[in-house]
Amino acid sequence: MKLSAGLLSAVALIGCAIASPASQAQTIVTLASGFKYPQGVAVDGSGNVFVADTANGVVKEILATGGYTTVNTLGSGLVSPQGIAVDRSGNVFVGDPGNDAVFEILAAGGYVTVKTLGSGFTYPYGVAVDGSGNVFVADTLSSTVKEIVAAGGYTTVNTLGSGFSYPTAVTVDSSGNVFVADAGNNAVKEIVASGGYVTVNTLAGGFNTPNGVAVDGADNVFVADTYNNAIKEIVASGGYATVNTIADGFFLLTGVAVDGTGDVFVADTFNNSIKEIPSAPSALFASVLPGSRSVEIGHPATIFATMINIGTSNLDNCQVSLPGFPPYGLTLNFQTTNPTTNALTGTPDTPVTIPGNNGSQSFVIGFQGTAVVNAPGLPLNFTCQQSNALVTAPVFPGVNTVDLFLSSTPVADVIALAATASNDGTVHLSSGSGSFAVASDNIGSPAAITAAIDYNGATLPVSALICQSNPATGSCLASPTSSVTIGNFATGATPTFSVFLTATGSISFNPADSRVFFRFLDTSGAEHGATSVAVTTN
Repeated sequence: MKLSAGLLSAVALIGCAIASPASQAQTIVTLASGFKYPQGVAVDGSGNVFVADTANGVVKEILATGGYTTVNTLGSGLVSPQGIAVDRSGNVFVGDPGNDAVFEILAAGGYVTVKTLGSGFTYPYGVAVDGSGNVFVADTLSSTVKEIVAAGGYTTVNTLGSGFSYPTAVTVDSSGNVFVADAGNNAVKEIVASGGYVTVNTLAGGFNTPNGVAVDGADNVFVADTYNNAIKEIVASGGYATVNTIADGFFLLTGVAVDGTGDVFVADTFNNSIKEIPSAPSALFASVLPGSRSVEIGHPATIFATMINIGTSNLDNCQVSLPGFPPYGLTLNFQTTNPTTNALTGTPDTPVTIPGNNGSQSFVIGFQGTAVVNAPGLPLNFTCQQSNALVTAPVFPGVNTVDLFLSSTPVADVIALAATASNDGTVHLSSGSGSFAVASDNIGSPAAITAAIDYNGATLPVSALICQSNPATGSCLASPTSSVTIGNFATGATPTFSVFLTATGSISFNPADSRVFFRFLDTSGAEHGATSVAVTTN
């Protein structure tokens, strides 16, 4: 499968992502309004922020799309939610001391259904969730940290470690280690996963009643140091001995979260506000094409990727890996390629150096699985090292994530590429309307397939119509509609499509979140191919 032009499009998409404004650390931005003593904060893979709005007795979601101005209220029946976490599927977990309970608010159905998990808690303050769905709880008045095991339907509750005094927050890293804000001991501690959550380590020091804790992709730990009114970072390299203050001036803050780009979100409790501390811009960016593969178990699924170093210094040990908690049975390998010919270069699974000043490296990535996998929006770790510090490419859904489906039976596998008039991966709706084209090729089994548009969970003021087009002229073969069904998308078929967009409101230039997704779906709604473009009215 030759995708030289696709790799050029990938580079354009990376440039589009780089162009998104990035603020420096120490800049503090206030998000939305209407909160009353918010205490917990979490952020999902799309940048949406979830808030335990304690004194209002509700959980709220601040949508990233539109610049964090839209606020939705989720679930019902809460009394004083304080801890909050969100899993990869968007389900929200809440520690509600007023009910002495831990709840799950299900994303399916629009955050209406609320389930009670486990039992036997006494003022459960903080919660976290790992990649397998296990929920960790800072059970404050029992001075314990507990795990509600996902297997078996969240009925089994285990106690982890010992020696805590009024723990108020927990978080979990990619290896399953649990970090605890141990408020009564003025300490941050780690419960080591290896050995069955028995060993407890104390990290760094100098805290005064820490009430929030979060961990980033490099395992650095962020702490809401409440009575020091500061957000601090405990640096992973060097054994968690170094503590940096990254922002201060809050008023009894309690909650902290960090997203995939390193932006830090803070529940500034006594200022009744949620704030964002944008990270310094990353030097490393990545993109993949195609962004979706659908294959039978036992067959490899390959994609191409490009990594770009926009910094001035070389980045070393650059490589690609699966997230910390990958789908069961899934493995990944990578190898460098010639970006012009796609021919393999280098040695499999061998890290490389990427020079600075927009140096780049292309790769082929292969997935293999031994079990059924349905992983939409699977994030990949694109990492390098610089002076022993880990540099991670920020995650942009639709740009460097992959929708991966491994089936037990033969399936359609549609390779899709989008093209925009500006050739920069963005549809500019400056006059209120615009369009883009999609080319496709089914390299899998024949199937009935419907082409449809969505916005990956975001709310965008834009409408879309689709038509199958003449590949030579681009003209529609029939009047545009909201979706197009091909009753038999044959193996080797290469239909093309045109998509017509109309803006119904203003869309700021935010290519990480303001994206239109074109997906190929079977009769059950399962995806068998996808591509996306950014959209803006600017």
